[in-house]
Amino acid sequence: MEKNITFPEGFYWGGTFSSYQIEKVNNKTNWDVWQSKGHIKDGSNLSFLDGKNVNLFNEIINLSKELKFNSLSFSIEWAKVYPELNFINYKKLESYKRFILFLKKNNIEPIIILNYYTVPIWFEEKGGFFKEENITFFLEFLNTILDYIGDIVDYYITFFEPDKYIYKIVEEKTFPKPENMKIDFKKYIELIYTIHKESYVEIKKRNKYAKVSLTKNISYDGIEINKYNLLKYLDFISFSYDGNYDFDSSKPVQKDDIGKNINPDEILNYLFKIKHYDKPVLILSTGIADENDIYRSTFLIKTLTNIHKALEKSIKIFGFHHKTIFDLFEWENGFSAKYGLYEFDYENLKKHIRSSGKIYSNIIKNNGIPSYLEKYTQ
Repeated sequence: MEKNITFPEGFYWGGTFSSYQIEKVNNKTNWDVWQSKGHIKDGSNLSFLDGKNVNLFNEIINLSKELKFNSLSFSIEWAKVYPELNFINYKKLESYKRFILFLKKNNIEPIIILNYYTVPIWFEEKGGFFKEENITFFLEFLNTILDYIGDIVDYYITFFEPDKYIYKIVEEKTFPKPENMKIDFKKYIELIYTIHKESYVEIKKRNKYAKVSLTKNISYDGIEINKYNLLKYLDFISFSYDGNYDFDSSKPVQKDDIGKNINPDEILNYLFKIKHYDKPVLILSTGIADENDIYRSTFLIKTLTNIHKALEKSIKIFGFHHKTIFDLFEWENGFSAKYGLYEFDYENLKKHIRSSGKIYSNIIKNNGIPSYLEKYTQ
């Protein structure tokens, strides 16, 4: 089939998720407490999975193969590995390792996210990422993970959207935080970057070939990489985009199901903004909340067209991961925000691929955008 847009050979196509979004509740995570207190907008709670005989990691594998992914980014849940201080759940570690090995057996490159919003309750009670003396706990978790998978994983994301995370805590108050603690944004960011740097060094000690980064959300990113001497601790630049609530009211905008302004050109603008860093780029967790699948295909194709434009300008993009594979628990929005390439009926455990999922799979199969989809790029 003729293609009007072709991506580089070996381009990483995939999806992304937090393990917390698909695992049964163990009541050891700060988000378990947050849900139980009724902070989720649609009133949903992941605890309903406890009564279901389902392993969503198996669903992830099956759907990743159906979509023809060659990579997958996901988190390892700290509170499942360390449910209590100084107690390691080795059985859970083994299950994560088996999942990773199965991905590799199927030629799907695993990209491990070490922190994706959630922390153990015991860690939050100690002040979480807002106290310098707590760095050691995260590094202990990291080294435990490296003991298990350090020789089989080559890509790591230390923190997923730390800039968005702090905004959700301080400004929107929709994410949990340690009780009775005054949050200093600047000190938090400095501490996160300190942990990232120390984690980078530890990972490189274990695997000198490993590639390490952190993921910044472009809608919340006001932090200069140079200011914090971060560049030499980034083997590649990773960023995400799922819209924002701020927009120019004088211009027409496309909004998603939860009221976010969605503009694929924001991704292109950001790519040009970071070009001078001259680093490889992985675009992670990019999608649109669109239950009826009206706009997702257009958004997806316009986004990939813009990525191709950036590639033509010598920006070294090596992968794109869609948010999400199937509809998941979406934090403060619960199950009301539908980002999936597949619909997923959790009550009856049935799934159905959306039209956008078929289009994305076809793009992956061709490693490019077929000519018949050109109308979506206009």
